[in-house]
Amino acid sequence: MDPYKVLIEVVKTESFTKAAGNLYTSQPSVSRDIKRLETKYDVKIFEFKSPYLSLTSEGEKLLQYALQRESIEQALWQNLKVGSQIIAGTLTLGSSYTYGEYLLSNQLTKLTQLYPDLHIHLRINNSDTVINDIKHNIIDIGIVEKEIRDNAVECQKIKEDEMVCIYKKSIEPKMDVCFVREKGSGTRFYQEVGLSQLNYNPYLIEINNIKVIKQMTQAGNGFTIISKSAIQQEDYETLVVKPLNVYRNYYLVKYIDKYVDKNIDIVIQTVLTDEIG
Repeated sequence: MDPYKVLIEVVKTESFTKAAGNLYTSQPSVSRDIKRLETKYDVKIFEFKSPYLSLTSEGEKLLQYALQRESIEQALWQNLKVGSQIIAGTLTLGSSYTYGEYLLSNQLTKLTQLYPDLHIHLRINNSDTVINDIKHNIIDIGIVEKEIRDNAVECQKIKEDEMVCIYKKSIEPKMDVCFVREKGSGTRFYQEVGLSQLNYNPYLIEINNIKVIKQMTQAGNGFTIISKSAIQQEDYETLVVKPLNVYRNYYLVKYIDKYVDKNIDIVIQTVLTDEIG
């Protein structure tokens, strides 16, 4: 037990026995704590003047220190309690390309408007890189395009996504070249599933950017399979958007032992509320 708290309680009650009762401990334990202080500072704290227990001059000084210490501790607790409710500071969010480029902007805008003192740094990479950054504490939380089976990472589904095949509207569309994401991308896995469904075996060109892939497709240089959420309304004027029976999910991920403070929690709740709600 904190001997300074014991000292304050003994002075309050003017009794070792009553102090022990209030502190839910024994009288010998209270005596030991007072003795610890006397030994530490090489002083005598109490003098017994029957029927009263009084402080020595050194004891008075120790009491004042104990009271100041308790006051500082109470102020600290109050400050921490209030501070924990304030949404402010910095946070690093990782996202895979499709979600980060096409779906995250509204959520970040909402967070910026509601919590102007919360500064979010966004890192966009493929899903494998996001997971690696999570595990090395480079980012606080992440959003990926494939389910992660790793005991070091917590994974929560936030949104279902549909994959579609797109190519330029043309009399003879170029279907012998397919633009795909690099290995390690969540999109790449589902592009291969889509190609298998279509029974296509085109020449593959890897590009690590969905926007560039769309531009190459719109230019009529080939076709691709991408998330339907990456298709804008105006894209339907120049592109054929062919539905596939290929679906995937977006997942919110964090390190299994990550401490979720108020900042992280508010970002998580915003993403979950926007997607599930």
